Amino acid sequence: MPEKRTLLLLAGVLLASALAPLGSTSIAVAMPQIAAFMEMDPGTATQLLVGGYLLISVIGQAPAGKLGDIIGYQKALYIGLGVFMLGSLLAYLVRSIEVLLISRMMMAAASAMIVPNASAMLRAQLPESMLPFAYGIFGATMGAAAAVGPLLGGALTQFFDWPMIFLVNVPWALLALGLIVMTSKPQKEKRKGRLDLRSAVLFAFAIGALQLGFIGDTVDLRLVVSGVLLLSLFIWVQLRVDEPVFDPRFFTRPAYAAAGCTTAFGNFTMYALLFQLPIFFVDIRQVAEIEIAGALTAMTLCMMLGGPMSAAAGRLIGIRYTAVLAACTNLFGLYLYSDLESALVPMDIILPMALMGFAGGMAGPVVQAAGMLAIEKEKAGMAAGGLSTMRYLGGALGISILSLRLGSESTTTLEQHLSIIPYYAAALFMVLISAFLLPVSNKNVSSTKGSQ
Repeated sequence: MPEKRTLLLLAGVLLASALAPLGSTSIAVAMPQIAAFMEMDPGTATQLLVGGYLLISVIGQAPAGKLGDIIGYQKALYIGLGVFMLGSLLAYLVRSIEVLLISRMMMAAASAMIVPNASAMLRAQLPESMLPFAYGIFGATMGAAAAVGPLLGGALTQFFDWPMIFLVNVPWALLALGLIVMTSKPQKEKRKGRLDLRSAVLFAFAIGALQLGFIGDTVDLRLVVSGVLLLSLFIWVQLRVDEPVFDPRFFTRPAYAAAGCTTAFGNFTMYALLFQLPIFFVDIRQVAEIEIAGALTAMTLCMMLGGPMSAAAGRLIGIRYTAVLAACTNLFGLYLYSDLESALVPMDIILPMALMGFAGGMAGPVVQAAGMLAIEKEKAGMAAGGLSTMRYLGGALGISILSLRLGSESTTTLEQHLSIIPYYAAALFMVLISAFLLPVSNKNVSSTKGSQ
């Protein structure tokens, strides 16, 4: 049984890491109200406040992980939590479009600092024998927080007003900060290295160009091609510098590559779904926001159930086949969801959402643990930053594709909502294929790492 300090540290890290997905999805149900406040159509408002949040999160993950390797994961977490609280307070206290956009950028930058360093802190401060369990809970927490975000946001919007979505972050972050301060071990060793700001800026331009290429009614191929070229240049530079912001060689390790791909494509579907459903039921079925949030409870609960089941399945059939089973379950859930035309009320989509939530909860823990254990402990920040980048990149792309398919009109149509389903299917097939790259067990991860 882990000692009390270890459990409290794990609780603090989990609370901190949950803020990032909560920040991105808790405004999902409130988006119609926020769009009306901003005098914008829902698609554009979603891209600015959600796609923009995810974009900054994507850009910041790798540099933040590298910075944690340099200054220490504790300091990086303290900075992230402090900035997140400040951004949340601004969004609550000042009711203006400009401040809302600035606060969302602050929260996004803070979440980029929090997630990779929370993951790296687990790698650095917990016994290795406890890591599979810890990453299992970490993955389940991240997934469940993303899924519970619309439920929490819907309840706060219904009973108070949408700015309350931001105020609730403050006591949450304070509790996480207190637990980490009291229970984390002081960092004794002196860190070495530096953050290559030129590489970080190059990465920002690459991801920014890719994201901007998907904003609007059509894909801007000039920006997309520019983004791909800049990203290729970034990879080329990272392979040649002494202090990379992120080491692309990590992806030569099958377990890490599989973790990155399954995380990215899984989040593509999950994030787009979480934001599609409120728009669908408000525009097409004229359903109240609180009813939509209530229907997502099934997804949340099943995602939380999938986490513990992941550990049991991993021991019974191995990491690879646990991820394969989860991917097949996800595809079956999507098959049921594809009959969206028959969904008259949110309760009609509970079963497919429950299946997809369970699948996400079951896959996340084994994938995260395998990916992190494939990389040396002293590079945990970079490794976590890379996986977090893939997570948010997948989510940002999902939001962008969703916005493109829904168009820029003030209301959406059933045909537009049905047109996004093939994209979900393609992403989930990629998850299934990537799962076969995972090792059979974590022992195989260690042996593969040691041979490289």
